[in-house]
Amino acid sequence: VVVVQNASVLDLKKALRRHVQLRQTRQGGVQHLSWKYIWRTYHLTFAGEKLADDRKKLREYGIRNRDEVSFIKKLRK
Repeated sequence: VVVVQNASVLDLKKALRRHVQLRQTRQGGVQHLSWKYIWRTYHLTFAGEKLADDRKKLREYGIRNRDEVSFIKKLRK
């Protein structure tokens, strides 16, 4: 997924959503995913740190080109 150099976490989330939707339409998979459910159930993480603040820049988390972020399931309270 490609985002601009000074992108925020929210920009990354939007880019992920766009990428997954395009991939689903190309492969003929599920047409609708509930992104509200996904963001409520999973965290984006990088190097063991949760990307919790949507307004924070990716650079502030230390994310650079070709770095990998992952989804991790939120724990129940």
